[in-house]
Amino acid sequence: MYKTSEMKIELTHSADKQTFDVFGVLIQFLATPGQLSDQISVMRGAIPPGVMIPLHSHADPEIFYVLEGSLEVFRSDGSSAEWLTAKADDVVSIPGNVKHALRNTSSAPMISVTITKVELFEFFRELAKPFDPNQRPGPPTPEEMRNLFALAAKYGYWMATPEENAAIGISL
Repeated sequence: MYKTSEMKIELTHSADKQTFDVFGVLIQFLATPGQLSDQISVMRGAIPPGVMIPLHSHADPEIFYVLEGSLEVFRSDGSSAEWLTAKADDVVSIPGNVKHALRNTSSAPMISVTITKVELFEFFRELAKPFDPNQRPGPPTPEEMRNLFALAAKYGYWMATPEENAAIGISL
């Protein structure tokens, strides 16, 4: 039995949340595992035109609900590999440990709500840097890339080689 007075219900507006840059992907942490007292998180993401997320995998599942634009999703589960296109109102469910990549090849930003588990939230939180709307994001520095690979190793994530990415149409 629990008492309802112990439960804290929060209402937050995404406009009130700080925006972070993760290698060109803009994210807002809408509901954190700490706020929910649970193992899930909810993020709002924006992938600008031309931005790609290289081929990778991790144990945490991800669910993307596309609000605006379109998102191309590559998935490889060992028996098949393909690019799929998700448009507004589509839901993309990526199980844990499935190799996948994301990209926006359209001329408009893709906006989504992403639901995932605590480990992926913590990875993003460590990798994210505050977004400065007055500064155009540039390519990642060698130090930022070393940090990415160090964090991926820390969390046990698999990252594809440049050749593996090139084989699916992603140039790094």
